[in-house]
Amino acid sequence: MEPRFTITTSYSEEEFVRYNRAVLYNVWHFKRLIIMTNIALLVIIATAVFTGDRIFAFSMLAGAAILNWYFFIGVDKKAAKAFRKNKLINGQVFDLAFFDDHYEGASELGTSVLPYTKLNRIIETPTNFYIMNQPTVGTIINKADTPEGFIDFIHDIKANYNL
Repeated sequence: MEPRFTITTSYSEEEFVRYNRAVLYNVWHFKRLIIMTNIALLVIIATAVFTGDRIFAFSMLAGAAILNWYFFIGVDKKAAKAFRKNKLINGQVFDLAFFDDHYEGASELGTSVLPYTKLNRIIETPTNFYIMNQPTVGTIINKADTPEGFIDFIHDIKANYNL
């Protein structure tokens, strides 16, 4: 049986960082966490200023700045560091074959077959698809590298399997 689509891909550090952020936003609701944390900190700081405790308000403001640095920059730096340390994906070339009921992945490390029924979800961003076989483990597919018709195919898979 011939695959409907084949894609050869490798992961770059930039793509892995985008993947990490997409997983944080879609699986762990990171945006909601950031908003709720900032609202709580704003209420604490406003209360401290209103009661006249400016030293506490200033220390909370500094804490909020550090926390937001971590949310927006630190998380990406940690993902980039994890990518550089991970020898299983760094520099590997993956050959993906998509069939009607499953997809297969192959690299020099081995092969895998994953039926669409076992997928956790498919996350779509403007630049990539992330085919998730677990909540935080998946395959990165750059839309620019996909053959014609693949985007419609993956949308059909997503709809047919409620992903």
